[in-house]
Amino acid sequence: MISRWNYLAITTVMLVVFFMFQFTNVALESWDGYEENSYYLDREDLPGESSAYQPGTDLTAGQGGTDTAFSDARSRVVYIGAAGGAEENVVYTWAVYTKQNMNSYASFGEYKKAEKKKKNQSPEMIIINSDDIEWNQKGLLGELEKYADDGVNLVFCNLPDVEVIKDNVRLQKLLGIEEVKSEENEVEGIYLREGFLLGGEAVYRAEDEEERAKRQDLELTFPWYTLGKDAEVYIRGITKDILEEEEDYPAVIWSNRLDKADVFAVNGSYMEDITGLGILTAMAARSNEYELYPVVNAQNMVLTNYPNFASENNKEIKERYGQSTAEMSKNLAWPSLVAVYRQNTLGLTCMLTPQYDYEDEQFPNQTELQYYMRRLREQGAEAGLSSENVSDTDIQEKLTEDQRFMEKELPDYRFSSFYAGSLTESEVETALNEEITGDVRTIVTDYSGENDIIGYQSEEITRQSILSNGTVHTYRDDMRMRSVQTALGYSSVSLDMRRVAFPENDEETLEKVVSEFGGNIGYYWDDFRGFAGTTVSECDSRIRSFLALDYTDSRKEDTIHLELTGTETPVWFVLRTKGERIVRVDGGSWEQLEDGAWLIEVDSTDVSIELE
Repeated sequence: MISRWNYLAITTVMLVVFFMFQFTNVALESWDGYEENSYYLDREDLPGESSAYQPGTDLTAGQGGTDTAFSDARSRVVYIGAAGGAEENVVYTWAVYTKQNMNSYASFGEYKKAEKKKKNQSPEMIIINSDDIEWNQKGLLGELEKYADDGVNLVFCNLPDVEVIKDNVRLQKLLGIEEVKSEENEVEGIYLREGFLLGGEAVYRAEDEEERAKRQDLELTFPWYTLGKDAEVYIRGITKDILEEEEDYPAVIWSNRLDKADVFAVNGSYMEDITGLGILTAMAARSNEYELYPVVNAQNMVLTNYPNFASENNKEIKERYGQSTAEMSKNLAWPSLVAVYRQNTLGLTCMLTPQYDYEDEQFPNQTELQYYMRRLREQGAEAGLSSENVSDTDIQEKLTEDQRFMEKELPDYRFSSFYAGSLTESEVETALNEEITGDVRTIVTDYSGENDIIGYQSEEITRQSILSNGTVHTYRDDMRMRSVQTALGYSSVSLDMRRVAFPENDEETLEKVVSEFGGNIGYYWDDFRGFAGTTVSECDSRIRSFLALDYTDSRKEDTIHLELTGTETPVWFVLRTKGERIVRVDGGSWEQLEDGAWLIEVDSTDVSIELE
């Protein structure tokens, strides 16, 4: 039996514990800081577009002063082909991102005249658009051979017509082709060899018709060339029949090693979009003793049109889930999305929309706003603002309504990021002039084929593209993602939660949408855990530093010397080597991404990297 004194003591302890927990909850409610955006930074204090490096200049990071050491040390690429083409745009963007100078010429004749006049040092790489070359020109093959003899790497970003190759033995020799086995051949799939793009090997071959219909969108028909012993193949076709040797399979991307240079060949259209950024980066890594280049180091997971704070489309949602829209969103969607987020290393940004339909009688609720802003704060996630709605409300009216609600409920919250979605350029400009977007420093757009996937929207505002719809991941999507990871250490994958709140068919259930999203991220992004997860505003800071950065590197014996200018640290570089590894970094730290590839965080303007 418990004595009176023991009973009193136990009761006192219980009361103390009770009040402690109550006080803790009250403190969390009062001090969690959800009323303000922890990712807010004043745009005027950040590097702007004028600080970004532009190729073809002698300026260091656009700061207005000539730096002879950087100008002389900067490598140069030359593009030969008609102006304004997709391939030229890819090469230009790659030059901007890798801080190289670039010259474009319509023909080799134009290039020769310009080089004699300017007396430039030889480029490291000449990139050739074969579609724009007259291959019957007298002396053309001799010129190409001379460039290679002088140590200039040649890149054929597409191949001449198969008939041209068949009739030109010298061109075959330059490309490393021994035989034209078939003018047109259809393969079952594509094999990407480990060590070319980051992320390891990949087999893009469908196991059944369902997978083929869902994922197979790569080029599967192309000429079949048999290559010589000095050729190294990075991407091959997979034939229906099993062949005796790996070398017998049709080549898609390869290099032919000559005495002093490499000749790279792309048998297809892979250089026409951002896939070419990673391919060029990988080619540079294969042809050089080492390759050191800057990356953004940012991996973003963006939930668009979520959360919202008005309980809309209740009738349909109750029929599907037995709960109101608000209850489904909190009780089912949020836990599922957090589970996906915690199982990967990507950073989380939610592009909220106070309401979906601005023409119905449902209005955003203060309680819902407070609930989600606290939950986002707990997860370290960012709350951005979405431009989209399901009604015909124009962007100006929508943002005016959003401003009224947010100003009343969270008057001190400043949005740093804005999801532009399907807005036109003029609508984006209109949106960014509204009061609620007055502090936005980065906009997020859907990828629509552009090559400058990160850059500036204006002097003060950056732009970053969402590259992947997380619920649909085709083979071409995967190769594109690997290429951008290789070139930039950057990825942005999205999930549009409007599909769940306003489903267009019976297949768009919460369970299926989130399952596809989580499954794709867990499988396809698993090999890129070495890169950092960021919110889009954190990514904005890294984009600004990346674009403003300028650098020079050199090697003496076992040590690489890296010198930076134009930006504050930290910044990040990828180092790729051939059989060597890092043993020490003075001025930074490093982490191995995979065999022969390291991510280096640089926190000094003068860095030494020792290899063995």
